[in-house]
Amino acid sequence: MEALIEVTRSDCLITNYVNTVGAKASVERLRIGEDLTLHHITVDSDVDMVGSDLRKLSTNVIRVGKNGFWAESRSCSACRFFASSQLVVISTKALKGNKILYRVLLQNPVKLKILEKDLQEAGLNPLILETHLESSEILTEREKEIIKEAYEKGYFDPDRKMSLTEIAKQIDVSPASLSDVLRRGVKKIIKYYLENKL
Repeated sequence: MEALIEVTRSDCLITNYVNTVGAKASVERLRIGEDLTLHHITVDSDVDMVGSDLRKLSTNVIRVGKNGFWAESRSCSACRFFASSQLVVISTKALKGNKILYRVLLQNPVKLKILEKDLQEAGLNPLILETHLESSEILTEREKEIIKEAYEKGYFDPDRKMSLTEIAKQIDVSPASLSDVLRRGVKKIIKYYLENKL
């Protein structure tokens, strides 16, 4: 699953520097690490940011185009946290003040709950802004159709209103084929529930 998470921290040297210069600028992370993070700074004006202060804060500064810079510096608490976690960071973006957005990939919603708790314990005040669940176990159109039909015909009711053979005859498929599609579809539903809801 994909999640967009906002965290708050005050120890990013590059973001703090950009905020003090007074220029309109954006800061993204190109590569985060437990020790060093490579930042991409884009300035919306002609302000020359490659001064002695930025060089003192960075292990390396390179001008990229007219209004861009790459600056590598010591990782902040948020970048250290995400670099050491078991997830994939897709993108990051600094917001005004001490806030930063991380777009990440995780295995499932349970892992997101654990991540949110760990971020809270680390003092990063997480805010989950959006989530998007993609699963390789999505029901096919045929599975959806068959499961819905079986449900509506009362196949899953405790007193089973129709048998598998009766439903198969009504929708013109063999009982073996119907059973196979139902079994695969229900397995996907149960797997999804066990991985994401418990």
